Amino acid sequence: MTQDQDPEQIRDDIEQTQRELSANVDALTAKLSPQRVVQDKVQQARTAMGSVKERITGSGAKKASADGVPVPAVAAATGTVSSAKGTVSSATSSAAKTAGTVTAAARRGILASPVAAVLIAFGAGWLIAALLPSPVRRSGPRAG
Repeated sequence: MTQDQDPEQIRDDIEQTQRELSANVDALTAKLSPQRVVQDKVQQARTAMGSVKERITGSGAKKASADGVPVPAVAAATGTVSSAKGTVSSATSSAAKTAGTVTAAARRGILASPVAAVLIAFGAGWLIAALLPSPVRRSGPRAG
């Protein structure tokens, strides 16, 4: 900032910086939330199921056994379906473990160092208060 800037422009710059910081904090919060981690794992499982479905309905019908005899699509897909079931099962259990690990780690951190936890909470509250718009201030007429 320079001496030539108008106070109104300085306020606008500060407000813009606050909006940018708020957007960054919101993005980090959304990215690191346990619900988001679970949603990502569920989406990975759905993607895996979609590719399995495509394999079953697409190329599965044209498979043949080792002796050249065609195998029905259902029989050819049995291994693929059980593989997909394992993938979905591991993805959901992994998501649940991740969500549980995050909260357990936070609890351990708070119990291990309560003073640090209080300081972090205070700092986070201070940051949030700084990001919130200030109340409208009434001022007298400006000389001008």
